[in-house]
Formats: sequence, C-alpha cells, structure tokens
Amino acid sequence: MGKAIVLDTSALLMGYEAAEVEAEHYTVPSVREEMKRDDIRKLRLDSAIDSGRITVKSPDPKYRAEVKRIIGELGETGALSEADTELLALGAQLKGEGWETTIISDDYSVQNVASEIGLGFKGLATQGIKRQFKWTIYCPGCRKTFDGPQDEGVCPICGTKLKRRPSRKRPLMT
Repeated sequence: MGKAIVLDTSALLMGYEAAEVEAEHYTVPSVREEMKRDDIRKLRLDSAIDSGRITVKSPDPKYRAEVKRIIGELGETGALSEADTELLALGAQLKGEGWETTIISDDYSVQNVASEIGLGFKGLATQGIKRQFKWTIYCPGCRKTFDGPQDEGVCPICGTKLKRRPSRKRPLMT
C-alpha cells in the first residue's frame, strides 16, 4: 500500500494542510467532534472531508481493545482522551492493513503510545519525544504504587491525589 497520515485535533488546530503532503489522510469521528462548530478550522476540516482530502474513519473494535491494553501497560490511561485512543486504534488498524502510518500530534502521550505500537509520529508545534516512557502511578502521601488508575485519581488508602512518574525510559528506535 502507501503512506497514511492520521490527524489529531492538535494538527488540525495548527493548520495542517492535507493537500500539501502526498499520502492518504485520515482522522476519527471524535476528533471532528472536538473542533468548535463555528471555528474556521472546523470549516476547513469539513471542506477537506467533503473534497476527499481527509477521510473520517472509525477503528475496528479489536484495534481499540488492543490499544487500550497497551495504554494501560504504559500507564497512560489517565493522560489520553477517548479521541486519542480512537486515533491510535485507527493508526494501528491502518498499519495492520499494510499502510506506512504516521500520527500527526503534539501530544507526548499519543506519541509515546504510537512508538510502542510501531507507528511513526510527528509533532507540528513540538519537536516530539526522544524517549519512550512507561509510567507508574503512585501516592506521594503514603508512597503506595498502583498498576493502573484508581477511582477519581485519589489513593484508596490515604486519599491523597495520585501522581505519575516514569518507571522505564528507553531511547526511541529510529
């Protein structure tokens, strides 16, 4: 197949122009919904969709489930929105279909998960991540660590607001 580019809300807000890059461009329904209704950038996105320069596509549920598993393993669950998860799942699906896939996003958590999945990524306003992280959720009060997010982001033992810290950092494979 060819090249596929999956666009995050941040790319569209920064004015990414699909017509300037030779590739198939995609986004997901929830990214489109995140755009403000009367904003000129939403109108540009709608125009790109209407003209066929950008395709809106929902990922297959099996890719969504796989991406959610990876997000949990990396400790990124609380850092990613449903739109981010959907975007990454579509990227994984396109890769699985044989596309050379790149995610355009300035969100470091999106880039971190994209790296784990084996997707390319590029930021428009930021340089992007240099290392991949696995996060540990911990309580700064009682120092307990947790395998995943806790209800309402507070420690079930002492009630302190939970934080994240990197438990593994590794250089990105280029």
